[in-house]
Amino acid sequence: MYNFKIHPLFILLAVFLIIKGQAIFLVNSTLVVLLHEMAHARAAYGRGYVMNSIVLMPYGAVLYGEEAMRRNDAIFIALAGPVFNLFIAVVFFALWWLIPELYAYTDTFVYSNVSIALFNLLPVFPLDGSRVLLGLAKNKTKTLKLLRLLGLIVASAMFVFFIFSAFFDINVTAGIMAVFLYSGAVMGTKKEMYEHISKNISVKKNFYNGVEKKTFYVCQDIKLVRLLKMLNENSLITFAVVDNNSKIIKTLEETALGELLIKNDADTPLKEALAKNG
Repeated sequence: MYNFKIHPLFILLAVFLIIKGQAIFLVNSTLVVLLHEMAHARAAYGRGYVMNSIVLMPYGAVLYGEEAMRRNDAIFIALAGPVFNLFIAVVFFALWWLIPELYAYTDTFVYSNVSIALFNLLPVFPLDGSRVLLGLAKNKTKTLKLLRLLGLIVASAMFVFFIFSAFFDINVTAGIMAVFLYSGAVMGTKKEMYEHISKNISVKKNFYNGVEKKTFYVCQDIKLVRLLKMLNENSLITFAVVDNNSKIIKTLEETALGELLIKNDADTPLKEALAKNG
């Protein structure tokens, strides 16, 4: 179960949209942001990471702490949110072609998906585009400094636009996003949102209500991510690895699975991970 939080900037944006009579747009945007966040969370979980909380931001997820992630994991998780938003948009574009009448009821939702996806792909910290570049960078320290500088520049430009708009039709969204980008660029690396599941794979159990001890018999070809999905807070799992004759050749505790996930991608077959790590 994810811990949902609402960022003050999202509340400010919500109040502004309600005052402007754009409650329907607010509902659509909130749903899109939630889908964006959940895509990040599911991608992280599939790679062996857990999200401490899902924070509702004005324009999607901010991924903190992935500097410690494996390169491929960081890129995959960062892209998951925008790609999912764009996938939803493509699906609805196809539906509009098949059922044109649907456009009038879903255009705001679709355009919100496209907007949030494209905005998050900008190569400025702390947006998803910057996370992809960090994952590709050889010198993360220098790259992070540059991306944070770009974040400050874009934040300043949006704030200037916000001030300029006050003389015509004030754009509060630009002001909120300026603050969001500024705070993320200045303080974004001081907080861990993701941590590898190996750090808490056996401690986040509901021992207060009692935890059941279970043994799952699995084949050698099963992928680590499938073992990961068998874990839950109400059970303490032991994996009995069996051969083709159903003979147990090795047992694996949850902590041992966590160690394998640190050293291997989540989609690595168990047999390969065990052979690689002795």
